[in-house]
Amino acid sequence: MPSTKTKRLPLLYFFTCGTALLSPALTIAGAGDGATNYGLGPMNAGTALAFSPFASNSWSVYYNPAAMAGSPEGELSAIVQYGDQELRAKSLGGAAPLARENDVLSDTSSELLLIGFKSRIAGISSIDKPIYFGLNVGVDEYSSNLLPYQANTNQEGQFLRYESQPLYLAFGGAISNILRGVDVGASARLTLEAKANLETVSDLGGNTDSEKLSLEASPSLSPALGINIRSGEIFCGTSQCMPFGMDKLEFALFWRGESSYEVSVDANVVVPGVIPEPGLSLALSTIDTYQPEVLGAAFLLPVGQFELTAGIEQHRWSALGREFASDTVRDQANLAFDDITIPRIGISYQWSESMKLFAGAALEESPLKSTRSQDVNYLDTDKKVFGLGASYRIASAPVINMPLEVAFAYQYQMLDEADFELTSINAPTDPAPYETVRADGEINVFSSSLSLKF
Repeated sequence: MPSTKTKRLPLLYFFTCGTALLSPALTIAGAGDGATNYGLGPMNAGTALAFSPFASNSWSVYYNPAAMAGSPEGELSAIVQYGDQELRAKSLGGAAPLARENDVLSDTSSELLLIGFKSRIAGISSIDKPIYFGLNVGVDEYSSNLLPYQANTNQEGQFLRYESQPLYLAFGGAISNILRGVDVGASARLTLEAKANLETVSDLGGNTDSEKLSLEASPSLSPALGINIRSGEIFCGTSQCMPFGMDKLEFALFWRGESSYEVSVDANVVVPGVIPEPGLSLALSTIDTYQPEVLGAAFLLPVGQFELTAGIEQHRWSALGREFASDTVRDQANLAFDDITIPRIGISYQWSESMKLFAGAALEESPLKSTRSQDVNYLDTDKKVFGLGASYRIASAPVINMPLEVAFAYQYQMLDEADFELTSINAPTDPAPYETVRADGEINVFSSSLSLKF
């Protein structure tokens, strides 16, 4: 008589995974990624993103695609970036405070490897204007973690942002001088919607047979638009007609659509003698690495060897409350978010023909309006961001005989203190808070790049 082969399916585990999402965990999960938390590359990280609307490199694809047209030079760039995070929650006591070893919730790191490309292209359009194309690709943990997803409840508290960044892909183009002194650009960032389905018969030990498992991921695109305006060219042409060097003043307007990675899990398990047909159904739907809609404006003023920039951005986080209302991990938390406005300032100095120094700062309020979120227990605080860095250009690198630029930057983030009340259906005090904590933290980011110019 033939025997029935049974096996322990590690991916019951889409089922078990779904169950784990609903239980307390110690990992940090939430919304955010390296592009907006830190900045991609030394120029962006080292200026607290103040120069992101104007930097004419491959990373402008994400921030302001119109900036690609600011220079005819092409680029192939590689970035290695490391962020050291210490996120803390100090217990202020309560009716049933947890036993904590220390105040540190997370001391994990953010490790990114990114490759960017920008080039002028010709012959593909009848438009008699310079056209540029850019492409960014990035992976988390130096390629060892391509698609991390995290969404969980947490009794100790967890920070809303500073999680791992999933596989990152952005591409776009720009047209120079579509009108005199006006560059325009458009780009898109790729996000994924992953769906998993599992049907199986199992015993209580997890041994399964009659498995049916499917996993599919469909892409979606989040758009971005930008326009850069050089006032001197618009009003003066090639001459100088404005006082105080204002003919060199440049303005940027940019918009980025919201984006997120979505995951849904549908599982059905039959356990003979315990859970009969049609079985136990489990349906989960959650989002990860949410990025809000962004509207921004900035100006750049060259003064001798200096460049001064200042800008302001509105991040429309209020939409995340509606997204979480249909999120099966977080829907019970009744989370509310505010739109926030972020001011940024930056300065660069051309020290020599080869070396440039740059620095910047930003002030960012927390978008999290809720000080209490049932089971999820999100923490988030206002922060101050400071950065500095330098780039060095080799006019003709050995062997390749092309310009080569190396750059390094350091960024420091200081997370202000904020108090939160922790609640859980598993706490003896439910629905009242069982503990009050004071959240704060600090983050150190190191970014380096190597860019081939052509």
